[in-house]
Amino acid sequence: MSEKNADPQAVVLEYLEDIKAGRHEAAYAAFAEDATWTTPPSMPWPAKFFGRRDIFDGYFAVDKGLFTTGMDSYDLETTLVVTSGEHVVVEMTHRSTGLNGNKYETDHCLVFEVRDGLIQAVREYIDSLYLKESMIDPADG
Repeated sequence: MSEKNADPQAVVLEYLEDIKAGRHEAAYAAFAEDATWTTPPSMPWPAKFFGRRDIFDGYFAVDKGLFTTGMDSYDLETTLVVTSGEHVVVEMTHRSTGLNGNKYETDHCLVFEVRDGLIQAVREYIDSLYLKESMIDPADG
């Protein structure tokens, strides 16, 4: 992030632009040191990542084994943003191509908690069955 911005919506939208463009240092700096990222328990990796280092080295690193772009860039289309106090809810569509050649397009909902200009927590809601069947364990044929 270019300057520390205390407006929660601005913090989240700038973070999303940074992660989409592969600006990892700026995206990393948007998170508090002790931030958390929570995913559905049905995902094939831990349901919670603790600390921004774990979020980037654990959670985002999974994408290197799933998508042709890895962590280099993301095709994310934001379709809705709702802000209430320190909470920002973002609905988006994520498009990519898997390393297995399958097209990937699904909707996500992320709930961000922002305090003091930093992302403190993210709760992700995603169709984990679609992810598993299209990217991780696709049916033959």
